[in-house]
Amino acid sequence: MLAPRSLLLVATLTSMVSADPSESPVAAPSAELPAAPLRRVERVLIISEDGLRPDLISGAHLPWHEALYHHGAYSWKARTIRTASTLPSHAAMLSGFDVGAHGLTWNNWKPRRGYIRVPTIFEQAEEHGLRTAMFVGKFKLRHIATPGTVDVFERPGYFCKKVAEGAASYLVSEKPPLAFVHFSDPDDAGHSKGWASESYLQSLQQTDRCLGIIVDALDRAGLTEETLIIISADHGGHGHTHSGARLVDREIPWIAHGPGVREDYHIRGPISTLDTAATALYALGLPMSDAIQGKPLMEIFTE
Repeated sequence: MLAPRSLLLVATLTSMVSADPSESPVAAPSAELPAAPLRRVERVLIISEDGLRPDLISGAHLPWHEALYHHGAYSWKARTIRTASTLPSHAAMLSGFDVGAHGLTWNNWKPRRGYIRVPTIFEQAEEHGLRTAMFVGKFKLRHIATPGTVDVFERPGYFCKKVAEGAASYLVSEKPPLAFVHFSDPDDAGHSKGWASESYLQSLQQTDRCLGIIVDALDRAGLTEETLIIISADHGGHGHTHSGARLVDREIPWIAHGPGVREDYHIRGPISTLDTAATALYALGLPMSDAIQGKPLMEIFTE
């Protein structure tokens, strides 16, 4: 198995709301954004491990995660939004807006309620001719994929093995400039057996293997050197639940590895999950709204 060389791991989230989509505070793209990294990023891949608690990573011996954060920039103190549930948090992660603006206040598939109310990173990419893809374990994330903004939305299975295999095959064959992959396993184990339980720790081993499926496929295809991989989570958890009221629910991992990213670098500044979207747009050289609440994490780049 080849060692992973270029990846980006990310986690963060936050919260807001607009009753009327027409009143959503989305402004025109800013004209004063910093230039994209000097070392060109051809594609961005965001991987979210649902319910992954950062304080449990170091003691779990997760070789693929370890390889990525030792060769990248990382934080174990990133924060998700106060509404720390799967759908609202991922909407914040992939748009850069809190729940008050993006409007996805619920946490299951409700087709009659429509789609996210603000532009996502996928919409920005599509508007600039870049292909996009989402491979998920939970279908409710379809609320983030507004029709016409995501070329491929697939749910190969609930657990990460099928998701990783489907995503790896597509990423290597089609090479989309922007992709999102979602693993359900830690959240499932947390709710059923408890966060920090033996079952939960075993789920981390499984997601590490699933991460390896994707990283190894990219590496064998010669794509890691030009790919910014973002690995993060939507929330943590305690007992058998997560509400966002406790810090342990809101702290998430944030790891970045790829072109121009510092190696074995512990990020000093604060990180919100909203910054994931802004960093992805920045890395791809795409404009972002003046109203976006996230910010590009310039600290992670060497140039």
